[in-house]
Amino acid sequence: AQDKAGAEVYARLESLGMQVLSLLVLPDQIIDIQDAINKFASQVDLMLFVGGTGLSNRDVTPEAVRPLLTREIDGIMETARRYGQDRMPFAMLSRGVAGMVNDTLVITLPGSTKGAAETMDALFPSVMHVFAVKDGQKH
Repeated sequence: AQDKAGAEVYARLESLGMQVLSLLVLPDQIIDIQDAINKFASQVDLMLFVGGTGLSNRDVTPEAVRPLLTREIDGIMETARRYGQDRMPFAMLSRGVAGMVNDTLVITLPGSTKGAAETMDALFPSVMHVFAVKDGQKH
């Protein structure tokens, strides 16, 4: 199927003036997701994974990402779920995770186009402050 949510996230990142390295479509497999993190985390500041955060048997993105996080940032997903909850009662069921893999911020987003767009609205551009803080700037 065409990745409409991923394309929406890509467009939103570009509209924020961010350079997007690539848009990859990965299978719903833990090893494939972890391979992508291991391959690209040292090359980019931000990685977004769209989809796989729900409750179906194929939704394994949190299980793939969480073990690789060197620092989990719970507030990012708390903010996304709270924002989503005001718009869709099922947002509380999102199992998204976010945190650092060394110096790379990794965030998981819902696979629905609307859910991904709302998560972007909730987090960006404010979440980018993580890089200033990481580099020693005070809050």
